[in-house]
Amino acid sequence: MYTANSKKNKIALVFFTSFLAVISLFLNLSSAKVSFAQNQEILPGVGSSMALRGDNIVDGEIVCSMPEGYGRCNREYDPAMFGVVNLNPAAGFETGETGYYLVVQDSSANVKVTSKNGNIKEGDYITSSDKEGIGQRASRNGYVLGTALTAYESSDTETVGEVVISLSIHPTVDLTDAKANLWQVIKEGFSVPVWGPLTSLRYILAAFMIVLSFVLGFIYFGRVVKTGVEALGRNPLAGRMIQLTVVFNIFLTIVIVGVGLAIAYLILIL
Repeated sequence: MYTANSKKNKIALVFFTSFLAVISLFLNLSSAKVSFAQNQEILPGVGSSMALRGDNIVDGEIVCSMPEGYGRCNREYDPAMFGVVNLNPAAGFETGETGYYLVVQDSSANVKVTSKNGNIKEGDYITSSDKEGIGQRASRNGYVLGTALTAYESSDTETVGEVVISLSIHPTVDLTDAKANLWQVIKEGFSVPVWGPLTSLRYILAAFMIVLSFVLGFIYFGRVVKTGVEALGRNPLAGRMIQLTVVFNIFLTIVIVGVGLAIAYLILIL
C-alpha cells in the first residue's frame, strides 16, 4: 500500500509541476504577445484582389465577409472581419477588374478609425464599429481587428482619422469579465457567416481539447472514487488517509480539466 501511494504521489507531483510550467508559459506568451505587438516595425502586408460591395471604397476601411459577398463592416465587434483595404501594399495580386480592391489580412496596415469609443492609445485593441468600414477602440470582450501601433485622439467622435494596426483578427477575453459577456460571445460566434479553413480548424481543435479534458477528468475521478470506497471498506481504520488521498486526486482531476481549458485558450488566441 505504501509503495502504491508513493508511486501515485510521484506521478501527481510530476503532473502538478507540468501544470505549473504550462501556466507559466501561457502567462509569458500572453505578455510577450502584447509587447511584440506594441514594438514591432510597421510592415505593409501582401494584398489580395477581392470584389467588394459598395461605392467609394477607400484605403484603410475594414472589410467583412457577408452572406452576399465581401463588403465594409457595419457593426461593432463583427466576428466576420476579414481584413483591411490597402491600395499600396508591399505586394499585391491585382486583376484590373472594376469593383476589385487589394485587401490585406496580416502584417500592418493603416486603418480608418473614430474616437466614438474613446481615444486610442498604442497597444489598444481595435475593432469594427457601426460606422461602415470604420474602426474604434475595443472596450469589451469580442472580436478585434488587431493592436494599435500608433495613437489617435479627437474630441469629435464623427471625425475619421487613421492609426497603424498590427493585424490579428481574433476574439479577446481579457478586456472585461467573461461571465458578463458570455451570451454576447456565444451569439457573435454563431453569427459568423463564413469561417476560413484555418479558423475552423482552430475552433475544432479547441473544442476537442475541452471535451477531452472533461472526459479524462471524469474518468480519472470515477476511478479514484471507486478505489477509495473499496479501500475504505477493506481498511476502515485508515479512513482518514484514504479520504485525504481521494481529496488530493479530486484536485488532480481539476488540474487535468484546467490544463485542457488552458490549451484550448492558447489554440484560440495564438
